[in-house]
Amino acid sequence: MIKPPTYNRQKLLLFLIEQAGGNLHKMDLQKLLFLYIKESGANHYAFVPYRFGCYSFLADDDLDLLQKRGWLEQNDKELRLHTSIALLSWAKNNPERKAVRVWLKKKTKRGRTLLREVYRQYPYYAINSEIKEQLLDKKELELVNKSEVITESSKKLIYTIGYEGLHIEEYINKLILNGIKLLCDVRKNPLSRKYGFSKRSLSTLLPKFGIKYLHIPELGIESQNRKCLKSSSDYEALFDDYQKSLPGRQVGLTRIMKEFATHKRIALTCFERESQSCHRHCISDFLVRHNSIPVCHL
Repeated sequence: MIKPPTYNRQKLLLFLIEQAGGNLHKMDLQKLLFLYIKESGANHYAFVPYRFGCYSFLADDDLDLLQKRGWLEQNDKELRLHTSIALLSWAKNNPERKAVRVWLKKKTKRGRTLLREVYRQYPYYAINSEIKEQLLDKKELELVNKSEVITESSKKLIYTIGYEGLHIEEYINKLILNGIKLLCDVRKNPLSRKYGFSKRSLSTLLPKFGIKYLHIPELGIESQNRKCLKSSSDYEALFDDYQKSLPGRQVGLTRIMKEFATHKRIALTCFERESQSCHRHCISDFLVRHNSIPVCHL
């Protein structure tokens, strides 16, 4: 017997394919998944504006995993359930399976008709579409173009951002919407068990959206120095020591200034959600003091 999917989000993918008749075009799945998430309030996946509209890299990765485990078959365009799930204990009385069944009965559009509906309802997700001109009229395209406009995009600015609690797609959207052209990773060891946030993933995904990736390990903190952090005083001591060390980290600081001069809008990234809980705020504070650079913490 095939092992049940690990996460509820993976079960949702199977439910969508099943309730669509067991076969579904991959592009249709992405669009239906997007609409289901938006309309149901579920938070299984997030989406970015990609080549054909809203797209979840995590969902695509989950489909590959489900195929490896024998739940489905897929090629470049189509998805097909490999086994029935109707009588399986984890699926039979699953409330989300029932919710998908009811919801999908109202969603009969497929292909370009479905794409057009998504583009019209959510124009931001069409900004990078390769076929938006084929699907939308002039007024609709204007709405897409307006959603691309970034407030004060010409202003030179350094941002800081942490990925704690974010889907990779939510994280990328923050970069896009703030006009960031370069992400500077200031982790010593840019590894993460969370999908999308390792050095390899970021350096692969970000260029798809016109954002460059740069790892600056010399500005990172050694992992052993972070192991025993329990109280606010522990963090204060760590950041105090790190701030004192910054004058000796000129190689990394100079790299940031050089890239800032070239790209105008860059972001420093690490893990923690709050900048004050992360050493990236020490870097940005140093740059403000010594270079009078405007900084914004996302």
